[in-house]
Amino acid sequence: MPGFQIKEKVMPYIEKTGNKAIREQLWQWEGVMHDPNIDGFNGWGCKKKVYEVYFQAKKILDNAPTYVDEDIFIHEHKKKEIEYKLKKK
Repeated sequence: MPGFQIKEKVMPYIEKTGNKAIREQLWQWEGVMHDPNIDGFNGWGCKKKVYEVYFQAKKILDNAPTYVDEDIFIHEHKKKEIEYKLKKK
């Protein structure tokens, strides 16, 4: 049907910070950690922030229920990681 668009599912909560903004923040911290012009004090500060996000996410995931197709999602992610590592060699 011309002009027909499928709308994204509206979630029943307000997402304050989307995945895009979270990824961008992580990339910024990663950039600081790898920038040879920035001292280790700031690099370590950024790495601690990444650890804090990681620990919080791990805690949430460890206590979260399992959902339909979650195993497929995780399998696909692991498959992409392996492919990426093989391409780097």
